[in-house]
Amino acid sequence: MRAFYLFHDEWYQYIKADLLASQYPMTGFVVIRRKRDIWYRYLWKRARRIGFFKVIDELLLRLFWTLFKSWGDRRNLKQLIRRVKAGLPPSYQRPPVHYIDNINSDAGRQVLRDLKPDVCVLMVHPILGKKTFTTPPLGMLVFHPGVTPEYRGPHSAFWATMSNEFWGIGWSLLRVDEGIDTGPVLAQGSCHTIRPLEDSHVMMQHVSHVDGTQCVADVLRKLERGEYPRVEMINRRSTNYTHPGVTDYVRFLGIRRQLRKGLGPEGAPKPEGVL
Repeated sequence: MRAFYLFHDEWYQYIKADLLASQYPMTGFVVIRRKRDIWYRYLWKRARRIGFFKVIDELLLRLFWTLFKSWGDRRNLKQLIRRVKAGLPPSYQRPPVHYIDNINSDAGRQVLRDLKPDVCVLMVHPILGKKTFTTPPLGMLVFHPGVTPEYRGPHSAFWATMSNEFWGIGWSLLRVDEGIDTGPVLAQGSCHTIRPLEDSHVMMQHVSHVDGTQCVADVLRKLERGEYPRVEMINRRSTNYTHPGVTDYVRFLGIRRQLRKGLGPEGAPKPEGVL
């Protein structure tokens, strides 16, 4: 089976992909250089969709995080990636790496068609067009750092903590469709190696990817055998979240303080189907 891992051109994503490729023989990596539209176009489109003041709220949190919090995330991420890298087998060799500028462009889709993938695993931000996600016959499987359908969209760890549902801090492997994290879920699980009342929501998502990699490899082996794993979604709510803003973060800090005092890290009951 020809399996490719698609991710953005960030140094840590290569090592995450190496972890999966060390557990399942990936045919290659496809690295996407372009994340989003030109910044001012992206912000204008977003403001028209969710409102000007919401975008300002998000930008204020992004600025605050860049100035005061990002250094801690960088330090912790480097430590996490060092541990992952140290655990790779000595005989591991990275598969061929291919580059695309825009995954939804004609040129990007042509690269994918030329590679002839049977299945793709993705850690990417853009919403994929139908012409893109229907390229591999077994589908494109997004490795989402959160438990769906309850925590669809970005920053699942943030919103799960806000809801005192720490089981929602985890991962899901789901087939891409035309919605936002709405496709069939092949496997998912909670991340049990985090400290939800201490760790940043950014780091919790990185750890979720690392924790879920072995199960992603298991799913690829099942697909290769002709099996089609599926997590049942009956009686589970579906919620699509967006990027948090600075007002959300102030509430987030207050909720974490309350949880530290009384409720502890157990959180709400886990729905059936979540590992």
